[in-house]
Amino acid sequence: MRFKSQFAAVVLLGGCLCLPRLAAADNQNRGRDDQNRAHNNDRNHLPPGRAQNNAPPPGKWLREHLNQPPQQQQRELQSDPDFKRLTPQQQEHLQQRLNQFNSLPPQRQQRILNRMQRVESLPPDKQQLLRNSLQQFKQLPDDRRRQVRRAWNSLSQMPPDQQEQVMNSDRFRSDFNDEERSTLKGLLDSGFNPGDNNGGPH
Repeated sequence: MRFKSQFAAVVLLGGCLCLPRLAAADNQNRGRDDQNRAHNNDRNHLPPGRAQNNAPPPGKWLREHLNQPPQQQQRELQSDPDFKRLTPQQQEHLQQRLNQFNSLPPQRQQRILNRMQRVESLPPDKQQLLRNSLQQFKQLPDDRRRQVRRAWNSLSQMPPDQQEQVMNSDRFRSDFNDEERSTLKGLLDSGFNPGDNNGGPH
């Protein structure tokens, strides 16, 4: 199973389960950030040899293992070569996510799988944009996240030209600062519609 850079997007879109394929990219991104801060060069922090192989999306992994007993799922997870390459903290996090997923009602599990599938269906550049924008969203104070989420829900129902008109209006600029508008623009440009996601991230 290859790890792909959808970790942050899937987590932030509602606390979804993060499979090993998702988390390695988060490990990669953190390595890049640390290297950029220390040496302004991230090349040495890329995980070796795993970036471009073909592997089932994480949502597909979950669907394939959905009906397995939790103990068997855990064994599958722990035997995955990429899972073994993660830090102990990331391994623990993924195991907790798997337990959390298994504790959910079937309808909630299906919503998570649908959400993951929708993220995976985006082009790679849109996935990256969504992930970056959700990271920015996560950094906002709680009250501002609620406002940005409402705006995202509302703007997503509009055509692009109307979105731009609203976001450039004096009222909108007075309600949202530059950082919040930039986050909203990234979320909208990613093409992910929060209307199909029970109101977007929380």
